[in-house]
Amino acid sequence: MASTIETEQQSEESALVIHIETVDLSLRGVALPSDRVGMVIAQPYVSLTTTEPYQCIAAVKDRQLAVLTDTLAVARAAPHRAPKTHFTVFPEYAIPGLDGIAHVETVLHRADWPSGTIVIGGTDALPKADFGTLVGAEGTHLNTSHNGLDRIAQNEWINCLVTWVKDANGTVERWLQPKLVPAWPERNVPYQDMFRGNSVFTFKGPLENGTQYRFCSLVCYDWIATVHDKKAWRWVTEDLGRQAAQAEAELSLSWLFIIQHNRKPSDDSFLTEVSSFFDQTTLPNVRRDRACLIFANSAGSKAPGQADLYGNTSLVFSQQTLFAEPKCHPTFSNGGQRFRSSTLLSAHRDVLFRERGACIHSFLQVNPNSLNAGAAGRAIALENAFVFPLDGTSDPRAPAAAVPACIKWLNDELDHLVSLSAQYPAAPLAAQIDISHQQSILALRQISAQSVTHALTLAAPDSEARHADEWGRTEREATEHLVYTLDIVALGFPDFKVGADPAHATVVMNNQMVDLLAIRGNTHEGCIKHSRRFLPLPRRYVLLISRDRDNTQWLQRFGSFLRPTSPQLGEERNFTDPNGGSLHLGYRNLLDLFRNSATAAAVHEAINDALAA
Repeated sequence: MASTIETEQQSEESALVIHIETVDLSLRGVALPSDRVGMVIAQPYVSLTTTEPYQCIAAVKDRQLAVLTDTLAVARAAPHRAPKTHFTVFPEYAIPGLDGIAHVETVLHRADWPSGTIVIGGTDALPKADFGTLVGAEGTHLNTSHNGLDRIAQNEWINCLVTWVKDANGTVERWLQPKLVPAWPERNVPYQDMFRGNSVFTFKGPLENGTQYRFCSLVCYDWIATVHDKKAWRWVTEDLGRQAAQAEAELSLSWLFIIQHNRKPSDDSFLTEVSSFFDQTTLPNVRRDRACLIFANSAGSKAPGQADLYGNTSLVFSQQTLFAEPKCHPTFSNGGQRFRSSTLLSAHRDVLFRERGACIHSFLQVNPNSLNAGAAGRAIALENAFVFPLDGTSDPRAPAAAVPACIKWLNDELDHLVSLSAQYPAAPLAAQIDISHQQSILALRQISAQSVTHALTLAAPDSEARHADEWGRTEREATEHLVYTLDIVALGFPDFKVGADPAHATVVMNNQMVDLLAIRGNTHEGCIKHSRRFLPLPRRYVLLISRDRDNTQWLQRFGSFLRPTSPQLGEERNFTDPNGGSLHLGYRNLLDLFRNSATAAAVHEAINDALAA
C-alpha cells in the first residue's frame, strides 16, 4: 500500500511540472547556416467542426490537403533564395489528421526533398486511437513517461504539434508534442476533453560557424499559459539554465515557434509576454536577446484581403538587435498601433506580415548574431519576403513575389467598395453602373505600385501620410471618389485606360485624348490648385472631376477653371495657353447626370453639354 501511495504522489508531482527533453540534431547531421535561414510559413483558412473534438470539416478536407501540397511545393522551390528551406511551418489545426500527416510525410520522403530540414505543424484533434497509430509507427518519438497512451482517457482527444526532421542521410523522423494547456474554446466543452500534454522537446545542433542553435515550439495558448506558477516558455529557459550551469557557460535560444489558431493574435496577453521572454535580467546565462519569436497563425479569410480576426503572422526580435526599421517595406510592416491596435511591442523589432487572408509566406530570416555594428552592418530582419497564393488564387496581394504596401492597401479597399447601384437602386442605369464598376475595380487592381502611389497622391490633396502604411480615411475617401468617377465617365465614354500617369486615366472624348483627374479635397478651389501640380505637358486636354467636403455642385460663378478663350472639345487648341485645354466638372454635377440619364448615350451627351456650358 505504501508503495502505491508513493507512486501516486510522484505522479501528481510530475503533473505539476513541464518536462523538457533535449534532442541533439548534431547526431543526425542537421547543421544550419549561421547568417540566414530559409523559412516558409503557411497561413491557411481553417474550417473546423463546431463541437469537440475540433477537426477539419469533411467538405473542405481536400482543400486543406491542397494547402499542404502548395506550401511544401513553395518550400521545395526555395524562392527566398537560400539553398533550401530550413524551416517549413504549418499553424495549429492546419494538418487534417492522419491523412494530413501521411500527406506531409509522402513529400518529405521523396528524394527531391532536401536533407537537413525541419517541418513544424499542428494537427487537428486526434482521437486517442489515431494518436496511438502515430505513436506506434517507426521513426516516431514521444515522451511516453509523461504523454503516454496510458495517461490519455478514452474521452480525451489530442491537439498535437509535430516536428519532422529529415537528417543528413535522408531519414525522416517525427516528434509528437501534445498541447500543454487548452484554450478557453477547448476547455468550455460539453462532450470531450482535450488531453493536457506534459512535456516539450527542445532541439539543438551546430551552426555552420561552429556555434550552436536551439529551438523549440509551443501551441498557441501554451505561450501564455501558466503551469504550476510558471509560463511554459519559462520551463524551457530554466531547463536551459540548468544545462548552462552544468557546462559553466552561456546557452542561447535561437528560435521559439508558436503555432496558432488564434482569433486575436494581438491580444494584450500575447504581446505582454514578449517583453517578459526577452527580459535578460532573469536567467542571464540563457541568451534570448538574439532569439527570434515566430508567431504562425491561420488566416482570417479564405482569400487575401482584410480581416479583423486571425492572421498577424509575425516575427519578433528583442530591442537589442541591430536590425534597421524600414519605413514602408514590401510584404511586412513594423506593427505598432495601426496594425496591432497596441503599442506593447514598440520596444521590440516587430516584423508583421500585412496579409491576414489565406496565403503562404516565404522569406529569408537574418540571424541577429550575424550583424555588425555601424552603417556597413545595417540590415533588415527579412529578405526576399514573398506572398504566395493558395487554392490557385489570382490576386495582386499574393503574386508569388513581394507585395508593396500600397498594392495591399488599395486592393483591400477595393474589396469593400460597392457600386453606386447600392445607393441609387432606382437609377435607370443601375445595372449598367454595376458592370462599369467591376471594370473600374479590375483595372485598378492591375496598375503598378508606382501608379497606385501616384493615384492616391493625386486624388487626396489633404493627405498628411508619408507612405502607404499611414494611409487612412482621407485616402479611403479619395479612392471612393476615383472609382465612382471612373464608373460614371466610362458609361458615356467607354474608351478609357486607367493608370495613365500623370493622370488617373485617359479617356477618348469626341475623338480627343483627354487626361482624367479625380480629386477629392476640402474645396473645389483646393482641388483645382492641387491639380496644377500634376498637369501634363500641353499635348492633350485635361478633365478634372473635383469633389469638395460637402459634395456641392461646381458653379461657374465661383471662379471658372475654364478660361473664356478656352477651346471646347474638337476645337483647335492654343498650346501657348497652359489652361487652354483644361475642363472642369464637379462630382455632384457628374453624379446628377448619372442619376437622371436613361441611357449611356444620354450620359455621353449630358457630359458634353456640361463641359460646353
